[in-house]
Amino acid sequence: MKLRNTLLPLAGTLALMALCTALPFFWFALRDRQLDGAVQTAATRPEFLSAAGRENPVARELYYWREQSDGVPTYDSGGPVDAAAARQTVLPGLQTLRGVLPDAMQTAAEELVAEAAEVTVSHPADGMTAYDFSAGEERFLRLWYSDGGALVQVNGNVGGGDGFDPAAAAAAYRTMLGLDDFTDWEDADPRGYGDPAPLYSADAQLYLVANIDRGYFNLSVTSVSPEAYAKF
Repeated sequence: MKLRNTLLPLAGTLALMALCTALPFFWFALRDRQLDGAVQTAATRPEFLSAAGRENPVARELYYWREQSDGVPTYDSGGPVDAAAARQTVLPGLQTLRGVLPDAMQTAAEELVAEAAEVTVSHPADGMTAYDFSAGEERFLRLWYSDGGALVQVNGNVGGGDGFDPAAAAAAYRTMLGLDDFTDWEDADPRGYGDPAPLYSADAQLYLVANIDRGYFNLSVTSVSPEAYAKF
């Protein structure tokens, strides 16, 4: 009886540990099934993502979140977070921008993140998390990450934009995101202020743009259907 009473709690603990270990795998499996279902359901619609798009992780994920939002994105304003923890989270993605941003801007961006006295985190759209770093009244940097880890938007004013060439930055950003395999990229009509260099791929259903206006720069990629793009 004593042995039984000793073994039962141990068996329960081992079962709980096994369940906790398996839960992440179940979550990813469910997420993949949801994504596959969204893609298959869309197959009869004109904005259906191409086979090449479904095989690309960035195009696939952004398309998924676009479909999930059903045109009505959610917004969570979030709030302040621990600056040290936020730095650790964004640093790997920020470092991938080397070669996209001019060296001076890259260094200024990294210094701003290191010095930022105020950091806030929000969820500006479905599947997106935005980190805002502020260092003074004018210097700031915002980085958007998808739940899958893609750096889908970077914008701010890090204290100067010398050497930022929007067309070159757009091409380098596209490479950094792993989107060069799409062969149908085309120059899109510039929109808004500054000196935008927009690109669009119908196969990827992605609209990518680099821009700078009076020191404020922006890099972003968004899932846009061909039908919606035709109305731009």
